[in-house]
Amino acid sequence: MRAAYPNTASLVDRDGAEIAYEIYGAGEPTILMIPPSPITHSRIYKGQIPYLSRHFRVVTFDGRGNGRSGRPVGIASHTRAANVADAVAVLDASGTDRAILMAHCHANWWAVELAAQHPERVEGLIAIEPGVPYVGHPEPHWQASGEYWNLVLDDPQGWQLYNRHTITNDHRAWVEFFFGAQLVESHSTKVYDDAVAWALESTGEILADSEEAQDLDLPTRDVFRAVLAGLELPVLVIHGDHDVCQDVTRGRELAELTGGEYVELKGSGHLALARDPVRVNHAIKRFVDRVGRAR
Repeated sequence: MRAAYPNTASLVDRDGAEIAYEIYGAGEPTILMIPPSPITHSRIYKGQIPYLSRHFRVVTFDGRGNGRSGRPVGIASHTRAANVADAVAVLDASGTDRAILMAHCHANWWAVELAAQHPERVEGLIAIEPGVPYVGHPEPHWQASGEYWNLVLDDPQGWQLYNRHTITNDHRAWVEFFFGAQLVESHSTKVYDDAVAWALESTGEILADSEEAQDLDLPTRDVFRAVLAGLELPVLVIHGDHDVCQDVTRGRELAELTGGEYVELKGSGHLALARDPVRVNHAIKRFVDRVGRAR
């Protein structure tokens, strides 16, 4: 059972992969919610959809590799370009000329590229716990993970579980550890169960392919930061100060580089949108209301 059901649920074929999307509510502006797939899908936003769709038109979709969308395999099927093209295809299929983009974690990299490549389609950006390169301080465990990504470890523990062999062959072990580490707040059992279940709707092979694909065709630091500084649109950044996936300095610096508004949630971790939805939703509504008035 859901708190809100879509007006429309459909599929769009995107280069051989079906991308499932849903439309909630009506009116303007439209918010396009981009999920950090394939480790999860559009239900990561279940704390936002019912509230925001009472005020705005909301379009969600399941990224390639999870949910109701197709599950292509291979690194080439999960590049940033492929994910950006999926989002544009959903805009087209849903009859959305322009939208405010909302993204979580690494999906913010796709949102930034979409906004830079198609500025006429984007009215604003809501970046929740953004995972973008060359901004803020990377967490030490991600920096160390490159040393053992391709190793076959006898008994990996903790962040060592983040390697291709373990993710591919013991997917559950990785996602249970990962979401357990992210949910720093007390009484997070329901969110933990949801997040693990959503991750297990995909496969370890797809997740490992996606992780490698994100590092293909990397821009330089100067080029990417210039892209951020050149975004001529309103930006809202929301970041929990206890985030152990994307250091809080990333959110702070992203807001600074884009001239955006910054909201820091004290005591929140990486899944603030699920564990602190009231504060997240109110910040989003205030921002979208301002963008709507500016239109």
